[in-house]
Amino acid sequence: MEFDPFLISFEGLKLGEHDFKFLIDSTFFRELEYSEIQEGKVVIDALFIKSERLMEMELNFKGEVIVPCDLCGEDLVQTIDFEESLVIKTGVQQDEDEGIIIVDRDETKIDIGHYLYESISLSLPLKRVHEQVEGKPKCNETLLAKMNLNDNDNDDEVDPRWAALKKLK
Repeated sequence: MEFDPFLISFEGLKLGEHDFKFLIDSTFFRELEYSEIQEGKVVIDALFIKSERLMEMELNFKGEVIVPCDLCGEDLVQTIDFEESLVIKTGVQQDEDEGIIIVDRDETKIDIGHYLYESISLSLPLKRVHEQVEGKPKCNETLLAKMNLNDNDNDDEVDPRWAALKKLK
């Protein structure tokens, strides 16, 4: 049986609080084909609270990930620093609410690796660009020039269908 660092066997845990620490690093991100996060290191401190009716997790995420800049495509470091709560219930699988995971009654363990990845991904800003310096992103100017993102000369040729629509204004 392969060791899974994100697998919590909750059946053997006593009622009360239990501390866990998870590390998500570049190896984890590379294994996910769909991950836009290229590299990173995020440490998650987790307080797992088991009661008779349900289980809760208080998660504290800290670290950095590298994603491509939306403008120039070069590496951009994003700081990860947030807290999140998670409720784990046993029962019949339904539409999951945000922050609630429902596992089958027969389950004795839960793999939270995918949940941790989703939390990190959703914490990233929608627009990912290098920080602003004097009102402009600190992107690679040479690369931007090659991609013609600094020039708006592309507006000269307008599709005739759009030109007809512009006349309606």
